[in-house]
Amino acid sequence: MDEAEVKEERRRLAELFDVAPGRILHALCTLAVPDLVPPEGIGMDRLASAAEADPGRLARLVLAAETLGVLRVDASGTVRLTDGGRLLRSDHPDTLRPEFAEIDMFLGWGAFAECVAHGGTSYERARGGALFERISRDPASLNAFHAYMRTRAVQLYAPLVPYLSKRGFRSVVDVAGGTGGLTELLLAADDALRVTLLDRPEVVDLVPHATRARFGERLVLHPGDMLRSDLPPGHDACMLGSVLHDWADDEAVAVLRRCHRALDDGGRIVLLERVLSERGPDQGRLADIWMMAITGGQERTLARWNALAAAAGLVIDDVHDADGEVSALVLVPDGAS
Repeated sequence: MDEAEVKEERRRLAELFDVAPGRILHALCTLAVPDLVPPEGIGMDRLASAAEADPGRLARLVLAAETLGVLRVDASGTVRLTDGGRLLRSDHPDTLRPEFAEIDMFLGWGAFAECVAHGGTSYERARGGALFERISRDPASLNAFHAYMRTRAVQLYAPLVPYLSKRGFRSVVDVAGGTGGLTELLLAADDALRVTLLDRPEVVDLVPHATRARFGERLVLHPGDMLRSDLPPGHDACMLGSVLHDWADDEAVAVLRRCHRALDDGGRIVLLERVLSERGPDQGRLADIWMMAITGGQERTLARWNALAAAAGLVIDDVHDADGEVSALVLVPDGAS
């Protein structure tokens, strides 16, 4: 490389290494700054007062956010949101606020190099316990995490709903379905469908009352732990939305076997997961590193999904990609496809 190329490559790598942009967006969302900016804009002092933040420090944060293109400050000091900044508001249909405000996800990276070298997760080393066990003991963290996951579910799975609806399922168990983001999409798309939402008791308790009232008897809440107990039987599909990527192969196979036992004859297991390319650059590999650091799980290629299915006595019958982040992988008992 010549001197100009070396300089450009140094700049590119320095940008990749810089943690400040992520922390700026995190602070904006945690302080609810985008929610406090009205369409006509707001003065810096009024914004600091509304956010209950130090005026000088908030001004520095706002100017840094302007550099990232999410806020705009005019000559009079009036702060306005850009199109990107509106995505950080809690009332935007495609909001990123729950994801960016989730503090535990940011605090779990401190020991990542040790995690790569010696195993375990960076999160456990930094926080003193596994993610799901820790947040279950902290109501505020549990609420924040599942608010993020509910919003994330709608964004991830909506492109797959037309395909899922055409499968003709009549009774589905949404395994580790959180507070019902996927469940609500499925029920809204098919008036004849019945969904049993299974998750740990403290999570099921957070399912919004409006969701329960909207779907009535078609929604069944089933407190349970997919890792420790059998799943409720009598369903023609078990659906797992971004569940198995949280777990290493042994736990994932155990969950698939429990799903297998719960199915009626002719039933299907549907995984909504990333499918990584077998080789070459893939943005999904960054998500794979998140899984390594935070949960100990992994994103998988189709070959790895096939191997996982085979270990549970299953085969992949169909893969549907709706040009989103995740695909639908339909699994059936070996010999039934």
